[in-house]
Amino acid sequence: MSDKLIFYDLKGRKGVAWAPNPWKGRLALNFKGVDYNTIWLEYPELEPTFKAAGVSPNPAGSFSDYSSPTIRLPDGTYVMDSVKIAEKLEADHPKPTFHLENGLHLGAASVTQELLFAIVPAVVDGLLDDWLQEPSKSWFIEDRERRFGMTMQQMRENLGGEKAWQNAEAALKKLQSFLTEHKKDEGPFVLGSTPCYADLCVVALLESLKRVCLEQYEQIIAYDERFKAIHDACKPWTEQDT
Repeated sequence: MSDKLIFYDLKGRKGVAWAPNPWKGRLALNFKGVDYNTIWLEYPELEPTFKAAGVSPNPAGSFSDYSSPTIRLPDGTYVMDSVKIAEKLEADHPKPTFHLENGLHLGAASVTQELLFAIVPAVVDGLLDDWLQEPSKSWFIEDRERRFGMTMQQMRENLGGEKAWQNAEAALKKLQSFLTEHKKDEGPFVLGSTPCYADLCVVALLESLKRVCLEQYEQIIAYDERFKAIHDACKPWTEQDT
């Protein structure tokens, strides 16, 4: 068994991290300074890989039964789901702390998920053209068409472009409020000068968008200077991306 932690991330054409949910786990590892190796998996490889390893599926009602981020600890134990990974890392590596006790990561995850769902139709072309390869590309198209109840072409026409940004307005306002109402001082993080896991949940989406669709990322950070400020403040934890 390897003495290094193994991080399971979603594979893309460019050989670096790109997806928002795996970025939560990767940022957490980088924040804690944990040494790890990455194993890249295509979307259809997640379930058979983790089933074969004896990993229990995510709880009923989750977005998917098996998902990334997932980690394998040096003792062979697997942990799937970004929050569970954060909790395990906090227990094993208490310093620097995530401040999970404040529960703000739950609010951060909620508002960023709402924002992501709104803008998916605006970024999907960049994702499919530049990042996903087979078999993930076909899997992603089939999965998202099922979830949205329409074809990709219908999604672009009905929910893309300016419509996506209209749908994102409420989530952008929520994110704007979230990044102001918990501050204890004028620092760039959710709490001000002190980083916590909630910051990583926000920056996971921003970093993903910057890589996958720079135009949409620039529209988002132009909405409020705090969006760029928190992203810039977390930059040291985005540098290890393989």
